[in-house]
Amino acid sequence: MTPEPRGADVLTASCFQSHALGQLLDLWRDVMPGDAPDRARFRDLALLNPAFAPEGLRLLWRGSRLVGFGYAIADQASPDEPGPRRGWVAGIGVASDERGSGHGTRLLDACLRFLVDSGCTAAELGGNGERYLLPGCDPVAYPAFSELLQKCGFRSAGSTEAMECDLAAMRLPGVPDASQPYRYRHPADGDIPELLRLVSVLSRSWAELVRRYLSRTPDPDSLWVAYGPDGMVGFAGFDLFPGCPGRFGPMGVLPEVRGQGVGAHLLGLSLASMAEREHPAAWFLWGPEGPAGPRMYASAGFRVNRRFEFFRRDLQVPETGTTSKER
Repeated sequence: MTPEPRGADVLTASCFQSHALGQLLDLWRDVMPGDAPDRARFRDLALLNPAFAPEGLRLLWRGSRLVGFGYAIADQASPDEPGPRRGWVAGIGVASDERGSGHGTRLLDACLRFLVDSGCTAAELGGNGERYLLPGCDPVAYPAFSELLQKCGFRSAGSTEAMECDLAAMRLPGVPDASQPYRYRHPADGDIPELLRLVSVLSRSWAELVRRYLSRTPDPDSLWVAYGPDGMVGFAGFDLFPGCPGRFGPMGVLPEVRGQGVGAHLLGLSLASMAEREHPAAWFLWGPEGPAGPRMYASAGFRVNRRFEFFRRDLQVPETGTTSKER
């Protein structure tokens, strides 16, 4: 279908509306191919997020056609963590034939006003663990997005790297030596309590991810666990994130058994399982810390293929009882 020319319809703005979901996902895919969420991922990380607010997802319309969006999230206030709420920019996009008219700036401004009215003292992009829709800004893939953020007062706040492994070229892992004290298998239902305890020790955010995965599938063959003489000592997963086929991780091993090859073997078993499912590649977004992690992933065939920058901007929160709309 040929897009309607500019000026054919009045430009209007609204917050998120249920009927707009299909157009929103289509537009996101057009402006950020390769990074846009599909329906399952958007449902999991946006619509099912307790912090989701329709007012935080601004939509720009040309008649009945969606031509822009801006998505911001204000973390839920927690009595256990008093103080200002954290705010996130999770997506900005404008249709190609509508660019150059300041729509991106206005959408970003609307996101920032929402965060201010929600009590956030800063707006951030990227670096928010497993809750992101955008891991950061790839300045190579989206230079205009990077320029927009900096023009609107955002400053660099760090970066991370994405890594990818060509599964067609990988070597299958060998069978562990029977003399080694560790056994590897997929978890059974009876292993779930011990698995969730282990994952919680390694990362609380991972525990919720694994729990949601286990609730969706009766056969957890996307998880591998390692057992030692005294119980479970490590785990690895893949395809745990809805809408992210081929994503490896998370993976973790208890500190007291690190350096004994447990992580490397869990990684190898996971990659072999992914190859059996005919995934062309395995990838993950958060680069490992410390010297041992990069060596392990490099030996398995992973290479850095993208870099994402984090951004942050301070916000001025109005006095109690006053919103930004009233100033």
